[in-house]
Amino acid sequence: MRFYREFLGNHVIQFVSFLSIVGILLTVKSFQGYLSLILLIAGALVYAFAEYIVHRYILHEFPKLFSALYREHVEHHRNPNDIKYLFSPVYYDFLIYFIYVTLLWSVFRDFSYIAPMATGTLLFQLYYQWMHYAAHRPVAPRTVWGRWMKKKHLLHHFQDEHTWYGVSHPTLDFVMQTDKSKGSVQEKK
Repeated sequence: MRFYREFLGNHVIQFVSFLSIVGILLTVKSFQGYLSLILLIAGALVYAFAEYIVHRYILHEFPKLFSALYREHVEHHRNPNDIKYLFSPVYYDFLIYFIYVTLLWSVFRDFSYIAPMATGTLLFQLYYQWMHYAAHRPVAPRTVWGRWMKKKHLLHHFQDEHTWYGVSHPTLDFVMQTDKSKGSVQEKK
């Protein structure tokens, strides 16, 4: 229970959880059957894709693009089990979701499309955050999947930081061939 309280007590988790609840309510209110379900899945896929792209390219390969994010990620690699470095500040998520919803609005211009898409993204982010948290805290995942993903993320931290960028799923690691370790590599300082 201590770890659930620690996880749920984080401000980013509270922010994303609040938005998720609002998103679920709005999705139910404007539910359009299979279309809403497809948009929920599409929103989850957006986050799944972004997770890999941001982790690999912004936080590892091109650090000058967003140097503040990169510096925080370096601290996470230096102190991988420190709760202080497991979550980004709330204002990052606020800004990202403001931009994301604005982009969704410019594409769909229909709230009954935007609500499920954004909700799928938010719910997948909660899943990702839990997987990342569980990988770094003394939490024993209960499923084979959870144990496997924890192992792969810890390989990223302690064996080869240029592999296993996917924290919640390995799909793009397999596609982009970043699932094979090349040996021990230290973070560029």
